[in-house]
Amino acid sequence: MNRLYCVFVSGVCLFSALPAAASAPAPAAQPTTYVEIWIGAQNPQSDSWKVSDPATGDPATGDLGTLPFGGGDGQLLWGTGVWQVGFEGGGVGTWKSDTTSFRGTSNGGTSVQVQIDSRFFTLGVFMGGVLSANLGHSARAYVAAGPSLTWAWLDDQHNDNASSNSNVIVLDGSKSDTSFVAYGRAGFEFIVDTGFVFGVSVRYADDDFDFGNGGKLQFDDPLWLLTLGARL
Repeated sequence: MNRLYCVFVSGVCLFSALPAAASAPAPAAQPTTYVEIWIGAQNPQSDSWKVSDPATGDPATGDLGTLPFGGGDGQLLWGTGVWQVGFEGGGVGTWKSDTTSFRGTSNGGTSVQVQIDSRFFTLGVFMGGVLSANLGHSARAYVAAGPSLTWAWLDDQHNDNASSNSNVIVLDGSKSDTSFVAYGRAGFEFIVDTGFVFGVSVRYADDDFDFGNGGKLQFDDPLWLLTLGARL
């Protein structure tokens, strides 16, 4: 009788524990990690850089030409099916030293042209959400968006030595500015069996910088990137 009672009590305890075990959370799945480096270029519009003629104050426009970019990011993604969600973070920047010519028309109808011999540098950081779609075992497509903070620096390379020339812009040294905007990025990548990843992506951020006498720069053109990295 005692033995039957013990079996009954044990059975009741076992069945009472089953609902609790069934409702217990499953161990969290480990995220998929992607680490990438970027190499790319951006071609601003011909009027992306706006300045004033130092002699007359008339507006003139120019551009920096094609800008080379480098950077990279890391992504953490959760999900085991076709769709994965997560976030990314990284940095991107450019450097260029060149002479830029600016053209415009004064109020009297006279064409004006000024020049600036400059060094230009930017460094930006970003973090955003990511939605990724696995296209089979060896490819994926993704989109990402979030906030981006970029610092830009412009130096006139001692153009003040030619300040007697009214067709040369004088910056009075170096100037810097920051831009805090939203960015968006979309990409497509192939994944080989070893975990090596390669693909392309396009990034957009409407950055604006004000350098005082050096004028205003606007980058509202797509940045095209080659991505190389690994799935860990």
